[in-house]
Amino acid sequence: MQFDFMDKRVLVTGGTRGIGRATVEAFLEAGARVAVNGRTAESTAAAVATLGDNKRLSAVPGDIATVAGCEAAVAGALHALGGLDVLINNAGVFKRGPMAECDEGVWTSIIDTNVKGTYFCCRAALAALKAATGTIVNVA
Repeated sequence: MQFDFMDKRVLVTGGTRGIGRATVEAFLEAGARVAVNGRTAESTAAAVATLGDNKRLSAVPGDIATVAGCEAAVAGALHALGGLDVLINNAGVFKRGPMAECDEGVWTSIIDTNVKGTYFCCRAALAALKAATGTIVNVA
C-alpha cells in the first residue's frame, strides 16, 4: 500500500536509527518533507547524510529527555519546514537487564525521555499542529 504525504511536514523524534529511521524513510518515500531529530547535532547530521542529498530532509537535533531539547527540536522543524502537519514521537530509551539493577538514575532517564519527552514535544508542537489540523503519533 502506498501512502501519499506529498509536501506534508513531518517531525520524527529519535529518527536517526531503528524504527525512527525506517519511519523517516517511509515518509520520504511518500513525498513528505521530514525533520529528523537525534540527541546531538553530530548524530543527527550523520544520519541525515546517510539518507543522501535530499532537499526534503532537515536535521533538527535536541535531547528529548529535556524540555529545552524538545523545544529546540520542534523549533528547528518549524523553521526548516515552515510548519508541522505530523509529529512522530519515537525517541525512547530502555535499560535491559534485571529490575534489581535499575537504579533511580536509570529510571529517571527512561521517564525523562519516554514520558516527559513525549509530553513536552506535543506541548511545543501543539500550536503548529492545530493550525495545520495536524496529527500526533506516539510510538511505544
